[in-house]
Amino acid sequence: MESKTNWLAIVVSVIVSMSIGFLWYGVLFQNQWMSGNGITLEGEKLFRNGAEMPMSSMPMIVNTVVMVVYALLMNWLLGKMNVSTWQTGASVGAAIGLMMVGGILTGNMFAGDPMSLTWVDGSYSFVLFVLIGAIVGGWRKK
Repeated sequence: MESKTNWLAIVVSVIVSMSIGFLWYGVLFQNQWMSGNGITLEGEKLFRNGAEMPMSSMPMIVNTVVMVVYALLMNWLLGKMNVSTWQTGASVGAAIGLMMVGGILTGNMFAGDPMSLTWVDGSYSFVLFVLIGAIVGGWRKK
């Protein structure tokens, strides 16, 4: 990995990423996301298209690992680009976020998913990468 890795920036970007995900999908846009995915909440159980969804901690574990990988890859990329400001890091993150939005849009169009789901997932990806880029870019070791 990049020799000038600021591990505190990596940890902070992962914590911020997880917090944004909690806010995005658990508070701000939970209803739109659940509706777009055909998920309903009945009592304490989740159902997708009428079938009960098994509850597991595995998605959260995988999500945490993926956020660490995102932060490390952003660190590597920004290091290769000699980025050392939060503004430039955020700009690189925005470019990556826009690529993610394009992929989400395309996948959801093929799946016939509602545009509201594309908006929720796409805007989350955009904001996520802007924030990771800003944190890692602005907090680089000199």
